[in-house]
Amino acid sequence: MHELGIAQSIVDFAVSEARARNSSRVAEVQVEVGELAMIDRGILSNSLRTLRSGPMLASCRFRVRTRKVSFKCRKCSATWPMAEAMKQLENVAPELLVREPDSSELPLHFLPSLYPAFVRCPKCGSADLDVSAGEDVKIMRVVFE
Repeated sequence: MHELGIAQSIVDFAVSEARARNSSRVAEVQVEVGELAMIDRGILSNSLRTLRSGPMLASCRFRVRTRKVSFKCRKCSATWPMAEAMKQLENVAPELLVREPDSSELPLHFLPSLYPAFVRCPKCGSADLDVSAGEDVKIMRVVFE
């Protein structure tokens, strides 16, 4: 569960910044999670609440939102959302799935940079694509008091 490690990094950053600013507490932290980051927002939010301890974070509000991914073809400039990519991913051959003890899943969960190997432009069929947003986890805002 890498969400707990990410939550710990977010908390550590917020506390460090509060100390650097001589703030007595962190009031709010806004986090943006890209669709391709393969992070479960619910688990991340629960992890953040679990790590909210001590006087500096006791009443901190963590706001976690999703950043939609946008794919763009480098050949024809077509753009498409994750929903279109998911349609294509439903047709991936079973032998390309990563087998886990209790499931099989696309290797994209482990290596999101592999999207061009599995997704094609819905307009021209090219695999030469760019991801313009929604790849990572970002701390967007921290409010101190």
